Amino acid sequence: MSKARWLMLPALLATSVASATPVTVQQIRDLLPLTGFERMGDDAAKSILANETLFPQVTTQQRQCMAAPIGAVLNEALVERLADNLGDSGRMHFMRWQAFYSGQGGKRMVASQRQMMYGTALPAEFEAEPTELERKQVSEFMASGSYEALVAMLAEMGDMPDGLLATMSERIHSECGVTIDSEEFS
Repeated sequence: MSKARWLMLPALLATSVASATPVTVQQIRDLLPLTGFERMGDDAAKSILANETLFPQVTTQQRQCMAAPIGAVLNEALVERLADNLGDSGRMHFMRWQAFYSGQGGKRMVASQRQMMYGTALPAEFEAEPTELERKQVSEFMASGSYEALVAMLAEMGDMPDGLLATMSERIHSECGVTIDSEEFS
């Protein structure tokens, strides 16, 4: 083996060890604001509470209080599900997501999504047409396996983890003083 290959061996070993480390819940929590998904639980809570046939015994004020604990539980479930689904081999996807969403193309994509979903104004830096670099970054990301993995994981989010509804009921009771049977969520 050549001297150059021997010198590269420690770097290769360090890289393979680092890429085998699982992504943590905290790393996912820190990533979500970059991706624009940090409000998914809050949005779902508002949607649930907008259905007035659910929880008919709850007052308007209690519904408003319930939004925070429901959103928090759903947001945490999203974070945990993403971290669990990435597993030991997910470091590569995580690093790709982090790189894309930290770049100009990712920031533009998130700003555009927020504008469509929430009616927010585009930041001044994104009012002009996308640059060639931004288009390229978005194209490459959407063609990547990391984008496909993200879409697949988000599609799975509809399946509620065990105990989620009970946790929601407990949080609603402790934060709002409202007793909701977890069966009422279905």
